[in-house]
Amino acid sequence: MFKLAVDKIDNWIFVTGVPRSGTTFAGKILSLPLEVDYIHEPFNPRCGMPGISQGYRYVRPGLDTEETKRFHALAETIFSYDLQLAGRVREKDPWLKRATKRIVGSRGPFYLRLAKSNPFHKAAVIKDPTAGLLSEYLYLHFDVKPVIVVKHPTSFIASLKRVNWWPGYSKLDSQPHLIEDYFHDDDDFVNRDWSDPVLGAAAFWRAIYKVLLAQASKYPDWEVVTHERLSRDPVSTFRHLYEVLGLPWHSSVERKILQLTRGNRSAEARSGAVQDFRRNSADIFEMRRDSLSLEERKEIFEIVEDVALQIYTRESFAID
Repeated sequence: MFKLAVDKIDNWIFVTGVPRSGTTFAGKILSLPLEVDYIHEPFNPRCGMPGISQGYRYVRPGLDTEETKRFHALAETIFSYDLQLAGRVREKDPWLKRATKRIVGSRGPFYLRLAKSNPFHKAAVIKDPTAGLLSEYLYLHFDVKPVIVVKHPTSFIASLKRVNWWPGYSKLDSQPHLIEDYFHDDDDFVNRDWSDPVLGAAAFWRAIYKVLLAQASKYPDWEVVTHERLSRDPVSTFRHLYEVLGLPWHSSVERKILQLTRGNRSAEARSGAVQDFRRNSADIFEMRRDSLSLEERKEIFEIVEDVALQIYTRESFAID
């Protein structure tokens, strides 16, 4: 495929967090201007670059093993647009969606084709919630600007319940460098049985954000934004992000944000929709949190307390 000069791109942005935390919404809004390309989940083993076999991978910036050096060579292809993306067609998708993906490609390959042929590109947004633990590595080696999207743990877990999908802590505890660098004094947490899906999801949330918030505290140019703030005050929040990330703000961006966040009286997603942007976004948090029982919220708080209270208040859990 014809590829326009990627050396015109001098502004690489990396949007991450945990799955179902609003990273897709944030990435799409940040890439609305024609000058901004969108790269969809290149590190996701289900739909990303061939050769990626592990999600939620941690890589020390020092690249101190041959295996991490091979991984680095693969990551470099993103920044020259020499990458390929596998894409994904899910059998449970509606038939029309499956047919469309087979013809034009799923999101990853489709947006990559657009990026490679965009004569106006000056910036690129890489969106990947499965690659949050790569944030410091990408920042130090490729000069990306991380945007960390944090979703309240009760809202995150309620969202997982809605789609019956559970990313457990077991995806993280098999990485010795990660444990050594961030959890060496956290034996009770590391060795606990997290087989219960709700508690395992809470442990997953705590582990990812313990790392991300620790890293963000070292680098003042990282942006940390909550899903709740994006939902409650989307225009001013995105306008701030556009300014600090050096992206061109247009009136059409504001109109699109308002269309997506106020286009539906209900905060609930449409039936059967894994993602639904056209909602009354200001009410999403309370609706999701209150769908959990008081006992569930207490158990979640007990697990995430030390990390969550860096961002949220105890009152936000509604446990008293």
